[in-house]
Amino acid sequence: MANHVLTRLVVALGEDTDSNDVSAFRDRMFSEMGQEIRTIAYRYRMPRDNAAHLVQTLGAISVILFGPEFETRYIEGFPEEAVIRLTECAMFREESAHGISPSQVNRVCQAYIRNAIEALNPEFTVTINRARCRGDSFCEMIIERKER
Repeated sequence: MANHVLTRLVVALGEDTDSNDVSAFRDRMFSEMGQEIRTIAYRYRMPRDNAAHLVQTLGAISVILFGPEFETRYIEGFPEEAVIRLTECAMFREESAHGISPSQVNRVCQAYIRNAIEALNPEFTVTINRARCRGDSFCEMIIERKER
């Protein structure tokens, strides 16, 4: 139940926005969520010093927060770059996204993922190449070290 409530609240942050950016309030909420994710990772000594570790840690925390739909079944992880592929999405389920457009779900998901990666290790960035809420059959995210 807690997974469902949290997922619904996070997805609801995408409601009623016509721009591609989340509002200042929403941005602050995702930033706070990222800080809490970093605190959890630190407290439980979860690895986060390279791309492969970030995938592992983000996956574990996302499953705890949002449920088994965020279980990462396909991971290709190397120190400088890692790829995540998800065939299910907790945020894109009908009961979570009820009344919220797929494009709004996409913006919320991107804000969550970007803030989480930034908080876990600011030397890395994430690019979302495919997304179920954009009509793709799976989600694909690439985590890589920022260019210096």
